[in-house]
Amino acid sequence: MIELSLSEYCLLMVISAFLLVTLFSWISRFAHYNDERRGKKRRFVCPLCLTTWENRSKAKIVDCPHCGRQCQRPR
Repeated sequence: MIELSLSEYCLLMVISAFLLVTLFSWISRFAHYNDERRGKKRRFVCPLCLTTWENRSKAKIVDCPHCGRQCQRPR
């Protein structure tokens, strides 16, 4: 069995907590970045009426739901 003093045990717990918080924040940041990148591909702004909407279809040209103008998918 591994013997630890109270100070060693506390230090181990603090280091473990720091590593867990760092790991979870890194995972959260990575997930948020991917969501933003996917969201930008679905977001459209009509150049005529400036309406903003999301379209999940794969079509390269979509119609504005407000004015009906055809808009290209942003790059």
